[in-house]
Amino acid sequence: MKPVKAVDAAFLQLETAATPMHVGALFVLEPRSARERATFFSRFRKEIGTRLGRSEVFTRRVASLPFNVVNPIWVDGEVDLDYHVRRTTLPEPGSQHQVEECVADLHAPLMDRTRPLWELHVIEGLEGGRLALYIKTHHAGLDGASAQLFLKSFVDTKPNPDRKDRRAAKPPPAEHPTTIDLVRAGARHQFAELLRLPRAITAATTGATDAIRSLRDAVGSLVAGIPSAPRTPLNVAITGERSFASVECGLEEVKNVARTHDATVNDVILAACAGALRRWLIVHDSLPDAPLVTSVPFSTRDSGNTDHSIQVSFMSVTLHTDIEDRHARLRAIHASAAESKVGAERTKAMMPEDLPSIGLPWLLGGLARLMTRQELIGRLPLPTNVIISNVAGPPVPLYVAGAKALTYAPVSIPYHGCALNITVYSYDGRLFFGLTGARSALPDLRDLAEGVRAELRLLGKRPAAKRSSKARPARRRTGQGAKRRA
Repeated sequence: MKPVKAVDAAFLQLETAATPMHVGALFVLEPRSARERATFFSRFRKEIGTRLGRSEVFTRRVASLPFNVVNPIWVDGEVDLDYHVRRTTLPEPGSQHQVEECVADLHAPLMDRTRPLWELHVIEGLEGGRLALYIKTHHAGLDGASAQLFLKSFVDTKPNPDRKDRRAAKPPPAEHPTTIDLVRAGARHQFAELLRLPRAITAATTGATDAIRSLRDAVGSLVAGIPSAPRTPLNVAITGERSFASVECGLEEVKNVARTHDATVNDVILAACAGALRRWLIVHDSLPDAPLVTSVPFSTRDSGNTDHSIQVSFMSVTLHTDIEDRHARLRAIHASAAESKVGAERTKAMMPEDLPSIGLPWLLGGLARLMTRQELIGRLPLPTNVIISNVAGPPVPLYVAGAKALTYAPVSIPYHGCALNITVYSYDGRLFFGLTGARSALPDLRDLAEGVRAELRLLGKRPAAKRSSKARPARRRTGQGAKRRA
């Protein structure tokens, strides 16, 4: 038994039917032959059965304490492959749009907490004889880095792995703790965290005067009721249905844009998303005068740390959607991101790895229920408009049961007040943008995804000699004229 850490547990406690807190990924696979395609599901299911002992994610499940008075405990559970490994067949023609619609539908339901929190869905019937694999895992216990570790447990870097790589790894035996066992484990963890708390506070505050001042100012702004982000159609209470779209581009192309403008790859990603959001908001007559703000996750994980837990924090970056010229917008985003990184590094030391959790499940569960009320979302200060994250994935091709993975698109979490999440994975020399939205706010994400692709292409063109950097009142224009102007 292993206690669920505070940040991981928050993803369990903030979860509702409208806000599932799992993440996923979509691989499009290319079998080497018709026979390999026909036998893929049975071979893949068999391989998963031999690899269950390679990652604790395969076997651990959540065990809650009586009355949820403190955070739950991870225990090893039984694995039913018929439940965890499933297959779906698309109707003809099996287009990319159909695949994305299928993934959106599979991504919507809550996961069964009585079982280990993972599902693998093989999707058949894609055009060109291809297959797809949709991976679904709960965010509790997995961030971008640990998700890559989990991935390595069942994918290969060769179509025919060596015999030693195929060796079976037996899973640990299932645990069946009694209520007394869980209470004792929870009490030991709470006592240890209470003893550690004074030392953690001292370590966090030592040399962190600037961070404390920043935190005090941020709290002061919230108390004063001053929102830090403008309101848009993306920032509403949501329902549980999901929409999904993905696009890809060459990593080297993005690096060239970054070098040209003395920026980073992440700056270019943010600028492409900002431009696409500006286009979309103009068309929907909703571009605010104030610039949009994004929350960008960044890792707090030490080098060599392989713990399957969430070790991230967030920094806020202004997207400068009030600037019309996209190259000027990129330069402004670069400056804002650089400034945010300084503040993020200052506050990184203040982030505890774990905390005492007495009463936290009740508090966070109540907060999750309150957030479903649109009138409350409309009154609270708005910290962000959209979440945009960038995760370094495998730089080499991956193979799943012998089939080469052609794409690797992330699927993530929208939430109340933030109906859009854009996550980017790098894989085998390309960048894959996964846009996950609440269908109630964003019924079709294809236009927004294509806007990202268009912005990346336009950012690669030579900047105009002279152009006004501030937007005119374009937000009141709609239709084709607005599209051309965006």
